[in-house]
Amino acid sequence: MKYSYNWLKELSGTKKMPIQIADIINMRAFELEDTRKAGSDTQLEFNILPNRGHDALSHVGMAREICAVEGRKFFPRFGLGNVPRPNLGFGLKVEIKDKNLCQRYIGAVIENIKINPSPKWLQQKLIACGIKPINNIVDITNYVMLETGQPLHAFDIKKTTGNIIVRKAKRGEKIKLLDEKIYELNENNLVIADSEKPIALAGVMGGSKSSVTEKTKTIILESANFNAKNIRKTRTALGLQTESSYRFEREIDPNLAEIGAARAIELLQEYGGKNAKIAAIADTYPKKLKPWTIKLNSEYVNNLLGEKIEILRMEKILERLGMKVKQSEKLLNCEIPTRRLDLVTEEDLIEEIGRIYGYENIREFAPKMELSVPLENAKRNFEHKIRDVMTALGFSEVYNYSFYGVKEIENFRLELKNHIEVANPMNPDQQYMRWSLMPNLVKAVRINLKNFEKFSLFEIGRKFFYEKNKIPQEKTILASALVNPSAKNNLFFKLKSKLEFLLDHLGYKNTKYEILNTKYLFWHSSRTARITLHGKELGYIGEIDPAVLKKYNISCRVAAFGLKIDELLTLPRAEKIYHPISKFPTVERDISMFVGEKVLYADIEKKIRNAGGKLVLGVELFDVFEKEDVKSLALRLKIGSSAKTLTSAEIEAVMKKIISTLEKELKVKVRK
Repeated sequence: MKYSYNWLKELSGTKKMPIQIADIINMRAFELEDTRKAGSDTQLEFNILPNRGHDALSHVGMAREICAVEGRKFFPRFGLGNVPRPNLGFGLKVEIKDKNLCQRYIGAVIENIKINPSPKWLQQKLIACGIKPINNIVDITNYVMLETGQPLHAFDIKKTTGNIIVRKAKRGEKIKLLDEKIYELNENNLVIADSEKPIALAGVMGGSKSSVTEKTKTIILESANFNAKNIRKTRTALGLQTESSYRFEREIDPNLAEIGAARAIELLQEYGGKNAKIAAIADTYPKKLKPWTIKLNSEYVNNLLGEKIEILRMEKILERLGMKVKQSEKLLNCEIPTRRLDLVTEEDLIEEIGRIYGYENIREFAPKMELSVPLENAKRNFEHKIRDVMTALGFSEVYNYSFYGVKEIENFRLELKNHIEVANPMNPDQQYMRWSLMPNLVKAVRINLKNFEKFSLFEIGRKFFYEKNKIPQEKTILASALVNPSAKNNLFFKLKSKLEFLLDHLGYKNTKYEILNTKYLFWHSSRTARITLHGKELGYIGEIDPAVLKKYNISCRVAAFGLKIDELLTLPRAEKIYHPISKFPTVERDISMFVGEKVLYADIEKKIRNAGGKLVLGVELFDVFEKEDVKSLALRLKIGSSAKTLTSAEIEAVMKKIISTLEKELKVKVRK
């Protein structure tokens, strides 16, 4: 809003320069936008935030703020009394149809009006505030609005039936406004009407047909209060923005209507013509707004602001802001003027005290309080560690929705009865809470295949399901998918090695894999294993059934695993035993063998370690070859001693013992 510096200086009595006024008011509710010369005056432009639109959108409100900040009491330079009431209600009737949309309506009939240009001083103040002077009647309504914050409007009484009805518009009803445009209204729009037609759009703009012209002799002066939400909706819907709507949509005090009307009548009697007089006044005020009281605890003020302010100083600050304050020991009983609709709670008053006291005057010091170490969130830390390891292994994390549709349930051979249905799904593809993370992960694979040939993804998320006689449950799952066409038959083992690295890094040893040779949901019938540890099932690892992948136009192999994080957290972890680095060298020897279908890798590794004893420091599977009924494994053994350097003969003896054990006990055929 634009303010006249001379006007503010006149009302507040301040001797400060314009930019200094801006400095002292430039707080939470006021931001100085610009200053410029407007004739002989200086124009100040402030951005008033909505929390102070009740009172600060006026020169009186801003002058009151200046006085409060400067430590002076505000004395208005004009009367803020009541509207004179001769012939109360005589010759004018006001009817409010919806009292929720119009809290108050004052109509004053003023006769013997003479239309003239406004006095020069009034025109200069309007120009300084960015408003073009028109004539004495219109200019006075604009002047009073800028001065008090109360929007006003004047109707030519001869262009109305003489009565005022505040009602909702009828559907399809039309009105021509002062901008000479015709607007079609609906039942949500509030209008000012006479007994025949609408004559103004309430709180926004007056009608063209009832406007004041050079021939006007008698006017109806309107000073009213309208519902803020309704004005905002009407203004937005019709694309209109006026000074009146700007104030009404920020909610103003219904008692301000009387102040605005009294001030306008005072000016109209002085500048509206020598014989101008009040013929009738009607004031409809269904539910009067009265001042309210807030109890303020002085100790709470200092605790919240972090400053020691004397209770007498608090009292003076609040009184300078226009409140009536009574002190009772440590309490201040504050009567709030109705113009401060933003002051509702104790904290609102504390903010006012801090603002006027000056936030820059509040000393900074470190708060004194006990610092306690927060309880460790074991599950969250565990998930973070999983993310770190998976990322180090080359996986990219994805985040999918926790929902999917019937299509995914059918494609992945899941049971509908196990799913929890969403009451108000955003679309059919998000109708059910996910029972498995794999469907959305496979869809992510399909998307990535458009840009990459090989990649690996993982997701940590929750699955949702029913348990018999229990409320719906949820569990945290780690799901992963690997795509690598060059791996061919080794895709399963590549993913298995990464899973073993993860589990080993997390501290879990002796994980077992039970091969499943039957179709289970969406898993491959012969390339799937159940993951177990200490007799508990942790999840599954394998390849996704090609028939499932085909439904998503995926032609390559996709290996995946799902791991129950909640189950994993309940299992004991192996203790880490640190050994000093050996001073003696180690050697690596490769061993390749043909194995039968029923021979497990875990058994092979166990036999090697038993046969080699402490001299076998490590066993690594690095190649798998399958062709028809033939299966070949290649392992790399790390052999060494912590006591001495092994000779070639000693190493050969260990290798012979290992080969002999494997051939005798597992019936494998070691390739020479």
